[in-house]
Amino acid sequence: MLSFYLPAAPSQNIQQTISVTTSQQLHAALRQANKVGNMQIILADGMYKTQKTLIVVADNISLMSKSGNRNSVVISGRGMRKTKGVDNLIRVSGKHFTLDGITLQQAGNHLMQIAGEQNADFPTLRNCVLRDGFEQLLKVSYNRNTKVSSNNGVIDNCELVYTAGIGPQYYIGGIDVHGGHNWVVKRSVFRGIASPNSRIAEHAIHFWNNTQNTLVEDNIIINCDRGIGFGMINRPNMGGVIQNNLILHSANKHPNADVGIILEESPDTKVLNNKIYLAHSYKNAIEYRFASTKNVEISGNLTNKAIRKRDGASAVLKENKRSKVLSDYLTEQQLITFSFMLD
Repeated sequence: MLSFYLPAAPSQNIQQTISVTTSQQLHAALRQANKVGNMQIILADGMYKTQKTLIVVADNISLMSKSGNRNSVVISGRGMRKTKGVDNLIRVSGKHFTLDGITLQQAGNHLMQIAGEQNADFPTLRNCVLRDGFEQLLKVSYNRNTKVSSNNGVIDNCELVYTAGIGPQYYIGGIDVHGGHNWVVKRSVFRGIASPNSRIAEHAIHFWNNTQNTLVEDNIIINCDRGIGFGMINRPNMGGVIQNNLILHSANKHPNADVGIILEESPDTKVLNNKIYLAHSYKNAIEYRFASTKNVEISGNLTNKAIRKRDGASAVLKENKRSKVLSDYLTEQQLITFSFMLD
C-alpha cells in the first residue's frame, strides 16, 4: 500500500446541470458556470469547434460527455500550428475541475493548461483523449517565487497522442507538471510524442520544478522520445513512485529516441516493476543522475537495455532483469495489439 498518497478532497455537491449540443451553447454554459460554480456541463455527442479558449475560473465545474464515449464528443481548436499569441483549448484556474469522456484536439499551444500559480487544485481528467497540440498536450504551470502550485491532480484512463506517429516540432510533451504535489497518473496510454528534428521532445510524463510525491503507475508508453521523467537539473522532484508501467519503442527511426525512465535530481524515489523494451539504438532503459538523486530504489524492472548511474547519483538496485525477447514484456493479447513493434 502506498499510504503516503493523499486522497483527493471531496468537491462540493453539484448544484446544477446544463446540457449542450453546440459550441455556442457550450460557451454560454461555461460563462454561467463561472458566475456561480458547482456546475456540470453535459455535452451531447458531436463536434464542438471553438475559435477561442474555454476559460474555467470557478470551483467545482465539470465538462462531461452524455454518452461516456470519448470518441464521440470532440472539442476542437483552431489547428495544430505555430501562433504569435496564446492559443490553449482549455485553461483552468478553479479548483475541482473535471473533464470526463471527451476528446480535445488541435490547439496552437496546449490542449489544456492548469494554472497552478492560481492554486487550481484537485483537477481530474478521466476517460479522455488529448491529441495533436503544437506544444505539450497537458501543461500544469507554477509560480516558483510564491511556490503556489496545482496539487492532488488525477489523470486516469486517458490517451495522449500525436496521430501522425510523431510531433510537429520538438517543443512537445504529454503531461508536463511543474511544482505539483500528490499527483496520480494511471492506466493511460501515450503514443508518438517524438520530435521530428534534431532536438529531443519532452517526456510523455514529466514531473519537475519542485514537484513532490507523484505516483505514475500502470501506463503504456509507445514510441515516445522519452518515457517518464522525474526532475531536471536545478529543477528537482522529491519522492514519488514509478511502477508497473510498460514502455515500448520500435526501431522506427525517430531521430531522438532516448531513455525509458529517467530520474534527474529526484531523491527518495522508487522505480518498481516496470517493463521497458527499446528497439532503437539508445543504450539505456533507466537512468538516474546527479548527486542529489539519492535514497532511490530501482527494483523488479525488466529491460532490454542497461540501468545506468550518471553524474554521482546513488540508488539501491534489486532484482532487475534483462531480456532481448519481446514476448517477455507482453502478454499474448498485447503482442497482437502491438504487432507493429516487431516490424
